[in-house]
Amino acid sequence: MSEPALTVFFATRNRAHAIPRVLEAFTGLRSPEGGWKLVVTDNGSGDDTLAVLQGFAGRLPLTILSCPKPGKNRALNLALPELQGRLAVFTDDDVLPDADWLVRLLAAADEHPEADMFGGTVAPEWPRPKPDWLSEEVVEFSMLYSQQLRPSGPCGFADIFGPNMAIRADLFRAGTRFAEHVGPDGTNPLYAMGSETELLRRLEVAGHRGWFEASARLRHIIRPEQMEEGWILERAFRYGAGEGRNYVAGSLPKDILRRVVYRIAAQGMRLMPHSPRRLRIRYRDRWLAGAAAGRQAPQQGSAIPR
Repeated sequence: MSEPALTVFFATRNRAHAIPRVLEAFTGLRSPEGGWKLVVTDNGSGDDTLAVLQGFAGRLPLTILSCPKPGKNRALNLALPELQGRLAVFTDDDVLPDADWLVRLLAAADEHPEADMFGGTVAPEWPRPKPDWLSEEVVEFSMLYSQQLRPSGPCGFADIFGPNMAIRADLFRAGTRFAEHVGPDGTNPLYAMGSETELLRRLEVAGHRGWFEASARLRHIIRPEQMEEGWILERAFRYGAGEGRNYVAGSLPKDILRRVVYRIAAQGMRLMPHSPRRLRIRYRDRWLAGAAAGRQAPQQGSAIPR
């Protein structure tokens, strides 16, 4: 039997209640020429996630792995030896892809041999109408919800988001791996974000180029609690922590006075009603706090072959 054209990867943890909707959407995917493979790693779930996955084994080209030790990047690295085909596609356990998603990604890879990294459209799937204070003019939905809406064309690492990302398989066969010191690991809700971005940035520095394919579309399911201010502020801290840990110090704000000013302003805003101004100030305060925490964290390198 011939090798499939591509392999799709994602890790999941304690999603038995929600993952059936995602897997059901995957059963509606059009297969690219040559077929495809799906590898899902159960990352130490304590619920019925594994049983749910097994229930779809007859409906999807599915390989199920287990990585008991929490860590999304650890789970993805464990799965990479299962890679077959010429393209590795990465996504999340809360997406609803269009039927031609894989066909479009593979066509983009075949039509653009100059690129090694590929991204596609990510549109939020809202559970309810957005409140007036939650606006893209205040905070970037790309950071909050991985929204990415742009035309097709050459792109940089920052244009490719984790729910809709593909990399040529040969890079992983040469030894490329995700850095396991960033991203969710089940131990700290204020973890440093940016695991996919960290990898893509390293690849770009090594000379690899990107292509964005707008026709490769999926929707990112937004949970109700992700529209609450508390969750948004935690996300701001994690985003700042990822920036502080992964990027050079000179690219981050060093002005201690600015942090103090935002801290005072944010404390005052807690007493005010919800508004775009309140969110803007409190969000910036948490981002600055996360960036400072990330810069103080021990640096953990990971050698990635070119």
